[in-house]
Amino acid sequence: MRDVKLPEIRKAEILDASMKLFMEKGYLQTTTQDIINEVGISRGLLYYHFKNKEEILYILVDRSVNPLIAQMEKITEDNTLNPVEKLQQFLQTTIIQEETVTEETITLQETVQLEENRYMMDRFYHKLIEKLLPLLTQIIEEGKKQNLFQVEHPYETAQFLVTGYVFVSNDIKLRHMSMEKMMIYLQAFKRLLSKSLGIEESILDG
Repeated sequence: MRDVKLPEIRKAEILDASMKLFMEKGYLQTTTQDIINEVGISRGLLYYHFKNKEEILYILVDRSVNPLIAQMEKITEDNTLNPVEKLQQFLQTTIIQEETVTEETITLQETVQLEENRYMMDRFYHKLIEKLLPLLTQIIEEGKKQNLFQVEHPYETAQFLVTGYVFVSNDIKLRHMSMEKMMIYLQAFKRLLSKSLGIEESILDG
């Protein structure tokens, strides 16, 4: 009897199998036939769920940042925190700590650096900006209402800050910089953030 599974279960199996193969063989060396063989499905079923290998990679990268977005949303909606505290946690949450670096994250980082994936990652970064922009805007607007931030245009300011942060922070992470070097970039961003919001830089250090 044919093994019939719910679409979401099958998609998850394909994604998990693809990630396993990317780690074992490398992204470029992994073919769609490898994925088909690993999952034990037909080619038609693979293409029913995904257009190509690039789409599988895109969704894997997107899935990897979902916990980050969920944490950022939790921070933004936390009524026990004031806007400054939310900004502090906002910054802390986006730092990749050494203990969170896994074989999977390393594989994804190395894969997205490939020239072949440049357009896909540009598309992904814009999607990430769309998710983070309303969250930072909300925090800045709260701070403005409470006279904590001196900023005339919260949305536009947030757009510049988020866009720069997403592209620059992902670029330096892909270059495998040391945590010490990454913290220098973070401090530079804090300086930009404090000047944009009209607050003392030391406030962001907690």
